[in-house]
Amino acid sequence: MRSRTAHGRRIRTELGYGAFLSYSGDRDRQWLPNLQRAIERQSRPWYKPPRIRVFLDDSGISIGPRLWGKIEAGLSRSEWLVVMASPEAKASAWVDREIEWWLENRSIDNILLVVSAGKLVWDEQRGDWNPELSTALPTRLSGRFEQQPVWKSVDLHRPDNSADPQPDVDNVALGIASVVRGLPEDDLKSEGMRDTRRNLRTARITAAILGFLLLLTSAVSVIALVQRSEATRQRDHAVAQQLISQSSFLATRDPFGARLKALAAWRIDPNPESRLAVLNAAINPESGLLAHSWPVESVAYSPDGKTIASGSGDGMVRLWDAATQRKIGAPFIGHNNGVTSVVFGPDGKTLASSGSDGTVRLWNVADRRQIGGAFDPRSGTIDAVAFSPDGRTLVTGGETGSRANIRVWDVAAHRQIGKPLGGRGVAATALTVAFSPDGRTIATGSFDGLQLWDANSHAPLGKELATGGIAISSVSFSQDGKSVAAADADGSVTLWNTSTRKPVGKPFTASGRWAESVAFSPDGTMFAASYDDGSVQLWDVLRHSPMGPPFTGHTSKVTAVAFSPDGSTLASASDDTTVRLWDVRAQRQNGPSINTGKLSTTALSPDGRTLAVTDSNIAVRFLNVATRRQIGDPLHFGEADKGPVIAFSPDSTVLATDSYGRKSSVKLWDVRSHRQIGKLVYGQTSGNLVLAFSPDGRTLAISGDSSLRIWSLATHRQIGTVPDAGTANIAFSPDSRTIATSTVDDTVALWDAATHRRIGETQPGHTAQINEVAFSPDGTVLATASRDNTVRLWSVATRQLIGEPLTGHRNGVNSVAFSPDGKVLVTGSMDQTIRLWDVATGRQIGEPLEGHSASVTGAFLGPGGRTVVSWSGDDSVRRWNVDATVDPVHSLCEWARGAFTADRWRAYVPAGPAYRRLCPKSGAK
Repeated sequence: MRSRTAHGRRIRTELGYGAFLSYSGDRDRQWLPNLQRAIERQSRPWYKPPRIRVFLDDSGISIGPRLWGKIEAGLSRSEWLVVMASPEAKASAWVDREIEWWLENRSIDNILLVVSAGKLVWDEQRGDWNPELSTALPTRLSGRFEQQPVWKSVDLHRPDNSADPQPDVDNVALGIASVVRGLPEDDLKSEGMRDTRRNLRTARITAAILGFLLLLTSAVSVIALVQRSEATRQRDHAVAQQLISQSSFLATRDPFGARLKALAAWRIDPNPESRLAVLNAAINPESGLLAHSWPVESVAYSPDGKTIASGSGDGMVRLWDAATQRKIGAPFIGHNNGVTSVVFGPDGKTLASSGSDGTVRLWNVADRRQIGGAFDPRSGTIDAVAFSPDGRTLVTGGETGSRANIRVWDVAAHRQIGKPLGGRGVAATALTVAFSPDGRTIATGSFDGLQLWDANSHAPLGKELATGGIAISSVSFSQDGKSVAAADADGSVTLWNTSTRKPVGKPFTASGRWAESVAFSPDGTMFAASYDDGSVQLWDVLRHSPMGPPFTGHTSKVTAVAFSPDGSTLASASDDTTVRLWDVRAQRQNGPSINTGKLSTTALSPDGRTLAVTDSNIAVRFLNVATRRQIGDPLHFGEADKGPVIAFSPDSTVLATDSYGRKSSVKLWDVRSHRQIGKLVYGQTSGNLVLAFSPDGRTLAISGDSSLRIWSLATHRQIGTVPDAGTANIAFSPDSRTIATSTVDDTVALWDAATHRRIGETQPGHTAQINEVAFSPDGTVLATASRDNTVRLWSVATRQLIGEPLTGHRNGVNSVAFSPDGKVLVTGSMDQTIRLWDVATGRQIGEPLEGHSASVTGAFLGPGGRTVVSWSGDDSVRRWNVDATVDPVHSLCEWARGAFTADRWRAYVPAGPAYRRLCPKSGAK
């Protein structure tokens, strides 16, 4: 195909270019035409067209659409982009634009870098160019290459004894042509020198010399790079160690900084220590801490949950980013005394604050300015303020002696609506106020008790609800408006039915002497109450019982509590000058305990879904761990002389039961149908019995009277005996080939499951009875839990102790289990706690999980490693959320929501290490 220009000259539009030369600066502009010609005359007779056509813009056209159109046409018809790398090219917008076009429309594999000035340095550890040392690298090529690409440098020489060195054009042309044509440089040279043997010999000698020089240059460069890499590694390790220490120090002072520093340490120097720092930062039970310099009296969430407002004794209102726990802008300043209450309007755009100066002020959240003048009832302190659900009115309450001080205000007009609640003949004051969700009712609490009011007529709805003359410090409506909670000075919270005006059950009473604040969760299933002893307690409304232990951490009374709109986080304000944020779902404990009744023996299915509980000598009940409900009717399996023993098969479909004593047999049951599917009869034993299925589901090990018997589950017959095993514990290796048993001398013996022969024993170490043994998922490590308060890790191959014992429990350790990936251990102890451990470092992760009131007899990490199920002598089973241990980096990044940016890196990370993107989707460049 041919086309004709406006001047009539014919051109071949289908003819493309082998290479496009991208450059910047006058230095390269002067010699690149020579390079263009040198490339095009490579390996061709004079009478033939070039094998490689080269596009070079040397037209001098000024910057504009016409120039870019010409460049884009050249790019679109070129096979290779040759970037003449130099400091000028690095700073050139046009070179950047040409590279951008190529990356969008062609492959990065067809980019060749030729260094004409400056230098390029590849960092093997980073797998990318060193941004500090690569002075010639265009920025857009940083982070683009998966491995070090082939690149060329322009050599300088002095032709004809010239004083000024000039680029070796022929050598550069040969290198570019070699890459573009995909042929060795020697072959290209030989193509142009076949006429004489002398020329061929000269070409080979030249190539050899060039190769030697290149090898020599490369060797020198490699040595320099190795030395530079080692120095960089040592510096980065030192900085990472500094960040780890700082992260630990800031854990309760600056959670955001602690988490960023831990993650930065991991990105700079990924090793077991920095991973543990990330784990500790991710699983820290305190979701955050917002620090004031004065006591904090009030806290509130915005309707979208993204912002937290807090008011303190210095008269200031502060806004915080709920995700990062960082201050948003300057505080709102207007009150000339302490702020007593803060509340967001329904649209989240307006904030109301009340103060001890007797005023209420409205603030524009966006521009951070006060809206109009203050609401001024001119009658003492304003203790509380609440918005109506439609945002049109405010209700305020305060303490003014005998004068009525419950008032309703028009938000738009800044005017009081009607007279104070109570009218002329009624003295009405309020320490606390709340609107019902439908806006029809106002609840007020005072020294006299709890009163409900009609929001339209401002008339009282019946008499005051009897509270025994105890001051009401806080009130909160449930989301459906059917209940109102009132906290009082005797440390209790009473729920009232708003229709019947009667208490719902008995008061919820805690150890605190004064209940300071109360708030319902958004779903109404629980409420939070704070107390003057610095604690916060979650209460289950239906069960009328506490949900786990109190949140502790504040060092003074907790003045206010508020749930986030999604109910996942609870904020608590305190006189200790802080606001703390608590994870409601985890609580460090996920929901209330599972109602099991009286426990005898407990077993959790390997899939983590079903809990088998023997609540008598003759029955097993199955409980769904997620729903906390019983599955079907109890399974009755006969009489027992002692407490029964139970065990699940690896696929969770079969349950083995034994009541060691008269019957001397193990029964096998189908878990779904509760039907017996087999029976293994063995000789009578007087010792404690232990059951264990092999992971392949083919055998069952039964121990008793110091012997170990192996049974085939296919034939229901005994296939082997290990005499003198002396075991109270059995564990199969993941491949079912090895059995571990504890011995009377507090060691662990290993047995060949096929031959039933002893193959080794761990070294002495424990100083008391071993309570449980467990193999790691890969079978290389054995963990032992002991009454000596320690857990020890052993090499299965050498039977030697790995590292130091895991210490931290204050009493004997009853159970030990690995996470599915083998990186985390969970242990349960007689000290009533569950603890998580980092296997790589042997150190504890976070704080202990507390909630049981008796010895923890078992703990298990679910199949995904995201939950822990534990059971205890207090006849309870609890489920804990430990999701952060599975992927702590992801957990921290989800928490930060894009706040871990390059600017934050510069603010928190010491100078030296180059910036690494902390989170893949953080938006940082």
